[in-house]
Amino acid sequence: MRALLAVAIGFTAATAVAQPTEKVTWGFEPMAWWFQGSPTPTPIISDGVLGRPGTQVLLGGGDVNTNPNAGFRVTLFYTPKLTYGVEVNYLWIGERSQTDGVSTTGLPGSANLFVPYYNVVRNAEDISEVSSTGSYSGSASTELTNSMQGAEINVTWPVAAKAPWDFTVFGGFRWLRLKEKYQITTNSPYLPPTPAGVWTTADIFDASNKFYGGQIGARGNWRQGNWMMNGAVQVALGGMVQDMSVQGSLVTDDFQSVGVTQTFPGGYFALPTNIGSRSRTVFAAVPELRLNVGYFFTPKISLSVGYDVLYASNVARPGNQIDRNINPSQAVSYTGDPPAILLGPAQPTFNWNSSSFWAQAVSATLHIRY
Repeated sequence: MRALLAVAIGFTAATAVAQPTEKVTWGFEPMAWWFQGSPTPTPIISDGVLGRPGTQVLLGGGDVNTNPNAGFRVTLFYTPKLTYGVEVNYLWIGERSQTDGVSTTGLPGSANLFVPYYNVVRNAEDISEVSSTGSYSGSASTELTNSMQGAEINVTWPVAAKAPWDFTVFGGFRWLRLKEKYQITTNSPYLPPTPAGVWTTADIFDASNKFYGGQIGARGNWRQGNWMMNGAVQVALGGMVQDMSVQGSLVTDDFQSVGVTQTFPGGYFALPTNIGSRSRTVFAAVPELRLNVGYFFTPKISLSVGYDVLYASNVARPGNQIDRNINPSQAVSYTGDPPAILLGPAQPTFNWNSSSFWAQAVSATLHIRY
């Protein structure tokens, strides 16, 4: 299922100042977004030990792309006086996801699947089996899920007008929320005639970025006959609240009767030493550029098509928070035998790794004035 998110809130009602005698303008804007891929640099599944000749990474180790992503923006522009106006907009992009996977039958002649990691106890590359030829089959999947919401309110001031041009400056407040979750799951059932049993792992890295900031901007409008063009640039400065939740577990019936499962803490990358929730606030800048071309069908109704590009300077993306330096002694998923007690270095650890983010969009907007 293809689907992510965008960090994007546009400035809206850009054509309203071209008709200053209209007190209220509202618009509905369907949008298609193309997002910068979500980085997933950690190799998740390989067919051998990394660094050895012939070893291939089968899952992970790249970017996840979910383009294009559908959404909409609703805008309202109110001009109580010709000297200033108020505009409000709301952006919605629903939850979307991208899933990738790999599997093997475990039958003679089939390839085996491994989780590659750096073993900090041995100070060397190592692997953990997801499948074993002749004993159990294996499958693994990764899923990126994301969503976006945002809103802003601005006060606008016309600063210059000379037909066919007019110019406006504006300032206000912007909020946006970007959510991304990266989940890794594995399943390793026994081959017949042994009962299949249960051995499944889950690693979840769940990131939320919430921006709160003040913004300023300017836009220009051109109107000639029924045709119009406008462009705007704005930048918001403020705080980005980064929240990160790390969860990991193994569910198995290997140590009970068949079908009677136990849950142990830790999967393969989310282990007792990095499981938990963290939060921090960092400075961020969110600039945006928008261009539109439109046509007035009547003095009250116009249709425009537009292009947006938006940049966020500081976000936490879930794949960047994975640490593949592992002490396997702490998790049954590695040792295969409970209880698992940490012996040696407390790794993986959690360290914030921020990155930038960009998104671009095309849109169509219907404006109605009254």
